Amino acid sequence: ARTTIDDIVDRFGIDADDRVLALSALSFDLSVFDIYGVLGAGGSLVLPDPARQRDPQHWLEQAGRHGVTVWNTAPALLEMLVEYAEMEPEAATAALRTLRLVMLSGDWIPLTLPERLRALAPHAEFMSLGGATEASIWSITHPVEHTDPSWRSIPYGRALRGQSFHVLDDHGAPCPVGEAGELFIGGDGLARGYTGDPVQSAERFAVHPVLGRRLYRT
Repeated sequence: ARTTIDDIVDRFGIDADDRVLALSALSFDLSVFDIYGVLGAGGSLVLPDPARQRDPQHWLEQAGRHGVTVWNTAPALLEMLVEYAEMEPEAATAALRTLRLVMLSGDWIPLTLPERLRALAPHAEFMSLGGATEASIWSITHPVEHTDPSWRSIPYGRALRGQSFHVLDDHGAPCPVGEAGELFIGGDGLARGYTGDPVQSAERFAVHPVLGRRLYRT
């Protein structure tokens, strides 16, 4: 995961002034960045009350009280926050005044969500990230600076530093632009395989015959 963490910390200037609201469970790989990325850079974790773990009112209270600067969750949690915040937008904007970076991953991002958030936190940079746990949390990112009503989804983006993405056909050849294929991830973030499962490891992690390097078949 060091490959991913170093890229994100450098890319977004994570440092001792940052505070992340730790909403992701420790069993979910997003928490790896909360701990080793933000804490590792000298920043702080803001821990919600366990009894109010899924209460957006509590999230806003914590964000305002502790000056949260980074949001790192699946899209559904941010959507919960925005839906609650839109009922009292002035108070929500005050609570989110320090928010500078929003990172969403793990699921499809509603196309209207970036603009709804900007109405509440206009200074926040909105990033879509993706990848697989087998490739160290994230491997790809896209800055959501605007959305187009004609889009079916937010673009997946470009590979992070030291990583690569490939769209390959059934024979392992690169697909032409516009043609559907299967996503493969390569680079320094790949896991060695699945512990105690050599069959699954061989099926998912293999050296590409032309590229000559290991790829993970998503």
